[in-house]
Amino acid sequence: MKRSINGIDLYYEECGTGPAMVFIHGLGENADSWKYQVACFKAGFRTVTMDLRGHHRSGDGDEFITMELFAADIIALMDLLSIDRAHFVGLSMGGLICQELTINQQHRMKTMTLSDAAGFYPESMSGAGLEERLERIRTLPMEEVGRLVGQAATRPGIDKEILEEIIGMFQLNRKIPYLQASRSTLTADYRKHHPAMDIPTLIMVGALDLVTPIEFSRFLNRAIQNSRMTIIPNAGHMSKIENHRDYNKRLAEFLAPFEPGACRALPVRQ
Repeated sequence: MKRSINGIDLYYEECGTGPAMVFIHGLGENADSWKYQVACFKAGFRTVTMDLRGHHRSGDGDEFITMELFAADIIALMDLLSIDRAHFVGLSMGGLICQELTINQQHRMKTMTLSDAAGFYPESMSGAGLEERLERIRTLPMEEVGRLVGQAATRPGIDKEILEEIIGMFQLNRKIPYLQASRSTLTADYRKHHPAMDIPTLIMVGALDLVTPIEFSRFLNRAIQNSRMTIIPNAGHMSKIENHRDYNKRLAEFLAPFEPGACRALPVRQ
């Protein structure tokens, strides 16, 4: 379904009933990347997924894409759906957007889950490394960019069918919005905001994540009060897909104290 939000047509899906869960995908992904989580959590929760601005079925808009704009779109969608508060789950760039939301919208957040995410990126990724990355995106066909990104984001030895599915998702990207979102992602820095983040936070990371290595998550765990960290085995950067069973189980365990009735309904052992 699409709704007109902040000057664009924003694609979103909602399933199930119960406490709201808002899933925020990473750079170059889309709502479909949460299919394993929706299949599990819709049994007890009202799940909301979307294609973020500039991604797949949503419009690009005329403004340069920023974390602030992503966050504003999500809050506008929540308002349209009459969702006052929700549990937020973000992967990679989605984790940055969650941190952006805490600046002015923390009262809308029951909990926050940051998976395979960073709080900032080192100079090697946000400086010269970023310019090299942007130049590759400018010069290579998006089909090739998508294959390179998909291969980097997954663990060695991943099932070929799953790998091709992930690559195909990244190949759907349009060059200009992908360039804009890439710059905004790699230059984001929430270190000065971490002391004010005061909601229950789960930090998850794939044991084999080379895009946002485990040390990035350890930094977040130290910086954000009331946070806990868990490592997803046999998974790279796309942990929600590569090992969705462990991902879902640990997310459900985190949410159980806050939503015991909803979590009892979940098929987390499947």
